[in-house]
Amino acid sequence: MKKKLFILTPILLLLFYIPWYFSTLVLYPPINCKADHHVYCKTPQELNLNYEEVNVQTSDGIVLPSWFIPSLGSKKGIVLVHGHGGSRNEGLRFAKALHQAGFNLLLLNLRRNAGEFASMGYHEVKDAKAGVQFLRNEKNLDSIGIFGFSMGAATSILTMEEEPQIKAGLFSSGYASAMDVLSEAAKRDFGIPYYPLIPVVQTYLNIRGDMEIEMVRPEDKIGNISPRPISIFHCDKDDYVDVSHSDRLFSKAKEPKEIWIPICNRHERIWNTNKEEAEKRSASFFLKNL
Repeated sequence: MKKKLFILTPILLLLFYIPWYFSTLVLYPPINCKADHHVYCKTPQELNLNYEEVNVQTSDGIVLPSWFIPSLGSKKGIVLVHGHGGSRNEGLRFAKALHQAGFNLLLLNLRRNAGEFASMGYHEVKDAKAGVQFLRNEKNLDSIGIFGFSMGAATSILTMEEEPQIKAGLFSSGYASAMDVLSEAAKRDFGIPYYPLIPVVQTYLNIRGDMEIEMVRPEDKIGNISPRPISIFHCDKDDYVDVSHSDRLFSKAKEPKEIWIPICNRHERIWNTNKEEAEKRSASFFLKNL
């Protein structure tokens, strides 16, 4: 009996604790801002941009404290959607250029920043939709775009597919499938094999997060956005979400579409390594399509 317990203990640890731990990292990522990555970790005032503290309420009653940066006389707005473990400041790198181009900006905090859990885009779609409705109903804007980063890009694709009021979408460093990117990260960062652990992780995520994470597949939805225009940015050697994800997204997207794969080797640091070109391309895309 003791021998059987000795053998079973590490197996049970492998099958239950490790997937639980990994699912916790997905659902409850620490929120942080790193100057070498996000650059701006305070408020839009760092960029001498006037802003308002606003509350955006989702359809399921979550209040998202966000920033609204007005552009006087403009009826055009962009919702900026941050990534996993990030917050509203993530969009500040692009904010000045987009504001100078004449756009009102909503730097949206997703639900993890309101004390909830993250869901790789499954529930965050409700957050992004609330951001769109905020610009439309509270700020009376009539031409709205969306700009998402990493998980925010995946969220933005899913949101735009469901929300016809979004006229143009820019998706930076996004993934084609949530479970694919999670299984890739588990193998790369923790040495966790797909079988038997990742299916257990998926089950934990679905139960703990009240979701179907296997349905978070932006590559299955992006083709439905046409004829509204989309653009994709991705580092050629992204060290977290492999560039193949953007290749998959672009291949499934329909015209009008464009893609830019600059030389950079860190996840979601396109602006950091290609500032002038990144600002030029993003502003130009929205000026053309909003």
